Amino acid sequence: MLLAIAGKFPGDYVDGRYSEPTGDLTANLGRMPICSVGDANIGQSGAINYFIASENGLMGENNLEAAQIISVLEHLKEVNTSFRSIVPYGTEPTEEALNKWFEEGATDSTGPADRAGHSTRFLTWWMGRIEAALAEKGFAVGNKLSLADVMLYFMFAEHLRDEECAADFPKFKREAFCDKARTDAKVVQFPKIKASCDAVANNANIQKWLAMRGVQGF
Repeated sequence: MLLAIAGKFPGDYVDGRYSEPTGDLTANLGRMPICSVGDANIGQSGAINYFIASENGLMGENNLEAAQIISVLEHLKEVNTSFRSIVPYGTEPTEEALNKWFEEGATDSTGPADRAGHSTRFLTWWMGRIEAALAEKGFAVGNKLSLADVMLYFMFAEHLRDEECAADFPKFKREAFCDKARTDAKVVQFPKIKASCDAVANNANIQKWLAMRGVQGF
């Protein structure tokens, strides 16, 4: 998506995510993903995202905004860790687990975080706190699209349509927090998060990419 926003599509680069790796994977400890630039390689998704975003004007206008973007990314890592403590990766969630994640837990969203509710910081708490931390101009940071918006979209809005995955690919793996309808209903309660996700979804190059990306391997 970062490359698409910059107007770069397959053919401008080689996407080997779904093929047998043939390059040097040392930079990521023998694993995918790897971003190869000439003879150099970058490992780890966070580092790859940072490099691509920096090279394509998606890390803010200055070092302060770049740091704020990284801050949003760190918040999202915490959200994912919290969710996976309730729904372990790769497992189909129970209704009880989803109810806990979407409907229960701490709700304080301003001022010092209530330490008494630390163990019950579920989706409502995380979204409320992130909402308060975002910028006011329709983007997560500053006044234009950045890596922070893209990662917010990935967490709260990304989903796979039927034609974008294998027929036997489980529905819960296709949707944000395993349930698109409930995630969508939650997002509309937080206008700045929604505006950020919408800024990505409405980008013409993102729409072009989504129309052409085809079956996804994971």
